[in-house]
Amino acid sequence: MGLRVAMLTYSTRPRGGVVHALKLAERLSGLGADVTLYSLARSDDHVAREGYFRRVRVPFRILEYDWHPDLVTRLERMIDSYSYGLPHDAEVYHAQDCVGGTALARMKARGIISAPVFRTIHHIDDFSEPRLFEFEKRAVGLAEHRFVVSKFWQRELNKDYGIDSVVTYNGMDISDFSNLPPRITKDPTVLFIGGLEPRKGLEYLIRAMERVMEVIPEVRLIAVAKTGFRATDEWLAYKTLARQLGILDRIDYNESVDEQTLLQFYSDCDVLVLPSKTEGWGLSLMEAMACGKPVVASRAGGIPELVRDGVDGILVDVGDVRWLAESIVNLLKDPSLRTRMGSSGRKRAQQFSWDRTARIVMESYGLALNST
Repeated sequence: MGLRVAMLTYSTRPRGGVVHALKLAERLSGLGADVTLYSLARSDDHVAREGYFRRVRVPFRILEYDWHPDLVTRLERMIDSYSYGLPHDAEVYHAQDCVGGTALARMKARGIISAPVFRTIHHIDDFSEPRLFEFEKRAVGLAEHRFVVSKFWQRELNKDYGIDSVVTYNGMDISDFSNLPPRITKDPTVLFIGGLEPRKGLEYLIRAMERVMEVIPEVRLIAVAKTGFRATDEWLAYKTLARQLGILDRIDYNESVDEQTLLQFYSDCDVLVLPSKTEGWGLSLMEAMACGKPVVASRAGGIPELVRDGVDGILVDVGDVRWLAESIVNLLKDPSLRTRMGSSGRKRAQQFSWDRTARIVMESYGLALNST
């Protein structure tokens, strides 16, 4: 039997950290590790309780918790669900978020587990909810061994917290995006895929779309914005803004979609836009690039390590709505530019391998085990 690894991620839906956890778990299994995935699901969410957004090639267990409107109570219930449901005999524990990381740190402090604890830090949110921000910061400090998904966050952790980390980039399986369905819509289409939390910058894109529609009235926006455990996750503010700007009927809102629908959206779009205020890496950018689509994104976090400005897409300053709109218009009006950047982006995405990431992770597991 291989190295017993418990991999934790707080959701079963296609968020960036969840996608990372599933791909990494499968690749670690391919290297001989005995990996089991553990995730949380609200007890009243029947879809999430059934399993992940896609089939996975490793064993998994979904742990239920009862939702509560108070943020701290909700977080404590999620942590308790992990504490009661996780095995005590894994040789390595690896959390992909602050909830799982906190649960593991508490279990180790109480002597419930003794194995090395790892945490992948995808980003550190500047949450508008102070209690959640403090929770996130404490979780970063509690981790024994840390991975990050970009050199940017490696520098930030060292500067702000004085701690070291190992870079494990997100990988890409180009084969997942090689057979896109035929395009359905003929309208110029902009795609957004991210979370509903403010850091993703959807507000900037909605404001930019007002300007884009002045030049290209037939354009539409497909927004796939998934909720998480945060209290700030809600559509109302964004729909209200779009209504005030008079563009609500040109935006297609989607909370969460299956794999086939997501592939259809990638096929239908002309450009993917991710105007984040901060970003660990930007998995949707990489997926769009794998599909041969140009991207427009903020010059924030780890994004410039992935997207080469003027080559794979266009990078803009955070919050610059005018520049964002001009970049979208330039791409929509220039098919040859879209083709050139899309082709470059696809080649760029192929440079990032889940196999390489898994090998780095396995090496780090070994070093931690040998030092105990």
